[in-house]
Amino acid sequence: MDNNKNNTNNNELNRIIALGDIHGDYEQLIKILQHAKLIDANNNWIGKDTILVQVGDLVERGSNTLKVYETLINLREQAKEKGGIVYILIGNHEILGIQGNHHLTSTEDYEAFGGLEALEEAYSPHGIIGQFVRQEANVTMIIDDSLFVHAGLTPEYANKGIDKLNEYVREILLDTPSTEELYQLFLKNITHPIYTEPIFNEEYMDGPLWIKDFANKPEKEVCSIIEKTLEITNTKRMIVGHTPQSYGKIRTKCHNKFIIIDIGITHCIVGGGNYGYLEILKDKKEIWARYLN
Repeated sequence: MDNNKNNTNNNELNRIIALGDIHGDYEQLIKILQHAKLIDANNNWIGKDTILVQVGDLVERGSNTLKVYETLINLREQAKEKGGIVYILIGNHEILGIQGNHHLTSTEDYEAFGGLEALEEAYSPHGIIGQFVRQEANVTMIIDDSLFVHAGLTPEYANKGIDKLNEYVREILLDTPSTEELYQLFLKNITHPIYTEPIFNEEYMDGPLWIKDFANKPEKEVCSIIEKTLEITNTKRMIVGHTPQSYGKIRTKCHNKFIIIDIGITHCIVGGGNYGYLEILKDKKEIWARYLN
């Protein structure tokens, strides 16, 4: 098996909708999904011909993280029954929550969960967020000729193989206990890999959940690296979130081979409150940046 192929088997589905970082903004999420004709007026799934890919960072900053997660998990189950597929990738903020780092959690979010203890339970192995991230979500995936990842994928990580990279991350996550148990390990001078593994550690800044170089550095410095990743994974474009773009617009680099879809959807960041998503139409071989206004 080619380790760099992790394609959906549902290639008869014509549309792919790629959605950037939501950060707990439930109202924005619903408006976008309705505009993309993925849900009806009652927030039920209607995207029978569509794959929805959300590239991570559903949590923190905003005030409705729990409602966002409940909605997308529900829609994921509806899509299985009604046609269509929902994929949710892991973002760096999901990992921060599992690590017990809640410094970007809003007061409203704390209250919505029912306090710190309930919030940390939600990120635990049996909680709604923690269980889903550990058991269901991937770091990266390929659908048709597009590579999806939260922040970016370097050739070093691509060479590990997409399937093997996801399996490695899942192995660590499934072994990651609750915040309280992580703290008890710390008291015994035991540091869990959820903190030390470079994929999860912000200090390394080159992993698929953290890298910003592709988005921020000049094309002359990054395009050859991006193209090497695409060559390794046999894909035509890399689609990422993570780095908010100015003016609420999707931006492309390297002759449309790198597409940044974090447009500042949440109201909780400066310049945020923007509506938009990426639409890929397979039959027409078209890719569109869609905006509500």
